[in-house]
Amino acid sequence: TVLQAQSASSLQHVTFENLTTLNKNGWTLTGAVNFYESNVEISHCAFVSNHCEDALNTIRCEFKVQHCRFEQIFSDAFDSDFCQGELLSSTFYNIGNDAIDFSGSHAAIRDVTIETCGDKGVSGGEASRLQVMDSRIKGGMIGVASKDASQVSVSNTVVSDMHYGAVVFRKKPEYGFPSLVLKNTEMVAVD
Repeated sequence: TVLQAQSASSLQHVTFENLTTLNKNGWTLTGAVNFYESNVEISHCAFVSNHCEDALNTIRCEFKVQHCRFEQIFSDAFDSDFCQGELLSSTFYNIGNDAIDFSGSHAAIRDVTIETCGDKGVSGGEASRLQVMDSRIKGGMIGVASKDASQVSVSNTVVSDMHYGAVVFRKKPEYGFPSLVLKNTEMVAVD
């Protein structure tokens, strides 16, 4: 856990395996790896077999995550709250809940592969602005979701073997209606 660091953190070639949340003196976080108001660049890292709500949780910071692998994740793989950043050339395999779950965040997601997630491949909520490009999402309940005043744009992407390819809904009444734009996006074997 990194809290309000004065300079950006950099992680390269690190494996985070079999982790759970920080729980100290009644203070509990949701992520196995957390960056709170602490900018971070993460490259060529692996998040494997975590045992908590989020494998990676970024909150109110700038991030760049590239060439990373998320595998055998108990619940959400990458959860980003009120952040700005890029998620590039990364893979997500066997995710228990959402592979990518962003709230109130602005992010570019490019060249991402998601295979087998319990709920959503990519989820944008609470007025997020997401661009999903050149990606592959396969196997799960929902390919891409835009919720609660979020604006999600998907281009040059294949969504396959999902119960729902793309959904738009309002979950929290205090937020407005969301939007979802699909360009050059293919839906294959979607109910």
